[in-house]
Amino acid sequence: MANRIVLEVIRVRDPDNSVATGPESAKPVAFAAAGSLLLLSLTACSSTPGTSVAATPESASPTSATRSVPKVNNPLDATKYEQNPCSLLSQAQATEVINAVRHRQGQGLVAPLCTWYDDRDNSVGLGLLPGQGGLAGAYANSDSKSGYFEVAPDVNGYPAVFAGTTDDRKRGGCQIAVGIKDDETFTASVMLDKSFPGYDDPCALATKTAAAAVTTIKAGA
Repeated sequence: MANRIVLEVIRVRDPDNSVATGPESAKPVAFAAAGSLLLLSLTACSSTPGTSVAATPESASPTSATRSVPKVNNPLDATKYEQNPCSLLSQAQATEVINAVRHRQGQGLVAPLCTWYDDRDNSVGLGLLPGQGGLAGAYANSDSKSGYFEVAPDVNGYPAVFAGTTDDRKRGGCQIAVGIKDDETFTASVMLDKSFPGYDDPCALATKTAAAAVTTIKAGA
């Protein structure tokens, strides 16, 4: 099956397969890629939480066929973070990025996801996607009639795109996918409410989160 953009929604109160630290919140929590944000995967689209349904392959449009997917010139080995994404941000980094008071790990479609929350449940999330075709999957779906796709500035020297199945950028949501190998990306996603100072520019926080993660991967590679 060709690479597909996948919408994964995980919004639960107390999942059995999660790991949480810090005080629990009374509000439902949203893992990385919650709401209308996306993960890049070979899996089919999910219409309801935890349920996968087959997607109909679409032929590439002339624009997507001619769009050049950037190469990753200095690949990073993120193997040790793939099953432990909560190690992608140190406590100091999580505090700097979102003043995190807790974090939670959950299982994604491809690999685990980790989300950090402030005391108002604003969140940033990170997840690695090894062996899923890298940024090529995002570029192949760049002409989707819904959502958004925008080439982002390199993140610490690594190619990136802003992409989502629904455009929530004016409502506090943004996701960036960063290529760390030609066949591997990670995503950094944010979900903010109007009380957050960066609500009007969520992609800036997504980029800041991604940059912190690249710094961690470089140091641990």
